[in-house]
Amino acid sequence: MSIPPENAPDEISLDRVYEEYVRISGVCNDYIHKSLGDIRLFGSIGALLAWDPLSRLFELDARLQQPVTPVGFLILLLVIVLVMFFDLLKQSIFFFHLQRMRELERVLNRATGGEGELFHLAGGWPDWFRRHHAPVANGFWGVFYLLVVVFPSIILYLQGYAGWLFVYLPTAGVLLGLHARCAFRVLNSLER
Repeated sequence: MSIPPENAPDEISLDRVYEEYVRISGVCNDYIHKSLGDIRLFGSIGALLAWDPLSRLFELDARLQQPVTPVGFLILLLVIVLVMFFDLLKQSIFFFHLQRMRELERVLNRATGGEGELFHLAGGWPDWFRRHHAPVANGFWGVFYLLVVVFPSIILYLQGYAGWLFVYLPTAGVLLGLHARCAFRVLNSLER
């Protein structure tokens, strides 16, 4: 089904346009719920990352007899980045649906006589995202990136694996840099 241009006569019924709008809205809600559920996965990875070194570090009478392996940190980094890219894939699909919803909103709002924007969920998202959501998301990702880079680096240094920092830090920089670049590309699609 293609959306008629602004000046074309009504080629499709508004009922069908509204049904499609409701269907895509439901799909977007599913993506939102599933993406917000990914925070549990990030939390699990964070707990896995921090549990062993912190539990042994806080045993005041014990020393770090069995250090965390540097390879373990690299594997956790790879798993974290895979989850982050998977989340970007879902976000890209979500933005595609939002773009389609904006087209449907234009048709529905035209049909209401042009008196305001009754349907403005998808059309209002880019502005809301820029003003309110992006500052919070940037703070979250900034803290998350720091935790993924700084915490393992400190543990590796404290356990005498400073040489591994020359492997871990560039790997983390490249992988997180690629993620940030792809994230900006996905976010720029919002403006279209």
